[in-house]
Amino acid sequence: MRPILFYFFCVTIILSCSKSPDSPSVPDSIDILEKIRALEDIEVQEITPQNGYARQFEAYITQPLDHLQPDGLQFRQRIYISHKDTDRPVVFMPSGYSSSPVKVSELSKPMQANQIYAAHRFMTGAQPSQMDWHFLTVEQASADFHNIVQIFREIYNGPWISYGASKNGQAALFHRRFYPDDVVATVALVAPLSHAAEDDRYETFLNTIGTENDRQRIQQFQRTVLKHRNEIIPLINTYLQNSDFTFTKMNSAEILEFEVLEFPFSFWQITDGNSTGIPDTGASPVELYSYLRDFGYFDFYSDELLDYYQPVYYQAFTELGWYRLIDDHLKDLLVAVPDPTYRMMAPPNVPLTFNPQIMTDLSNWLQTKGNNIIYIYGDQDPWNAGAIESVGSTNSLKIVQPAANHAVKITDLDESGLVYETLEQWLG
Repeated sequence: MRPILFYFFCVTIILSCSKSPDSPSVPDSIDILEKIRALEDIEVQEITPQNGYARQFEAYITQPLDHLQPDGLQFRQRIYISHKDTDRPVVFMPSGYSSSPVKVSELSKPMQANQIYAAHRFMTGAQPSQMDWHFLTVEQASADFHNIVQIFREIYNGPWISYGASKNGQAALFHRRFYPDDVVATVALVAPLSHAAEDDRYETFLNTIGTENDRQRIQQFQRTVLKHRNEIIPLINTYLQNSDFTFTKMNSAEILEFEVLEFPFSFWQITDGNSTGIPDTGASPVELYSYLRDFGYFDFYSDELLDYYQPVYYQAFTELGWYRLIDDHLKDLLVAVPDPTYRMMAPPNVPLTFNPQIMTDLSNWLQTKGNNIIYIYGDQDPWNAGAIESVGSTNSLKIVQPAANHAVKITDLDESGLVYETLEQWLG
């Protein structure tokens, strides 16, 4: 793995030389579609707006697979531009996944802002013809996003602010770390800074969150489901047969065990923490199956979605970090997945060596130089265990909302007014 600061320096030099700072912007009298078409290395078409904007465009940016070799292999990166006015602010959304014409950030409407939503390299909408996993790094992805900002600054003159939640929030923070001047401010929601490929802080969180009764009820449900595996697996088989997805990579027994193992993390990530609705030991196999089905997401284990998420798990086990599936209390009941790990979701036959320096560098930079950043977390969300520990000597703001989970939004915050006041101050 290349030294991160040296890599950052090289990428900065290459990209700063790729466009002249004195390049003339497109005249204001030209329609926005023609302005975009006049930009370099971009294909664009206007589409029917799907998110409330009057005009929206789907575009593809040509990016180098390796920003240290800009004349080498290239790929196309999809972005969606939701247009308001060239003088209005821009909410830039560097995705950690794909991009969508539907999504609107919480900030875009209140700010009357333009919005640019960019897919992440190697995800759908930004896949190179050769999936050389060596080039799926946060440095390379940040250089992609920097290139997009540089291109569209020729059109949009207002202040830029980046926004993202979860892995999208991680993408925004990395982009900010490598290119701190691309945007004026950043809002990152529920974005963890993990210390290891299987960070034990998440395990500690799950072993202490809620009451002892909550935790016992969760574990009891897990064991009860596995004890009724022979009755539940045929029900899962029926679900898979009726699904619109294809299931050839994982069978129903493996899916059952993964869903049971994932249950504690998912419970706290998406619910209000009320465990009274969890079926007890007297529940029938149908009741157990129905709760697990409605609570979980069997389609995640389909061929299509396993393929879609491969880049996510590659990053998790090389740079971003993840969590361990806690199986200590279930080992006597695990059959199909005796040694469970999310590593099996990563691309097969690809080396997975975690580099802890990536997140350490990001954390250090955020706490010493990361100004104008707002971090938002929910205190019941397991990912909160990976929250930035403090804002250090910066002017940044960290808010942890009580009784909130991974779906927390600005509008959910007791201090939502402080968020908008702070952004107004930073953006002028």
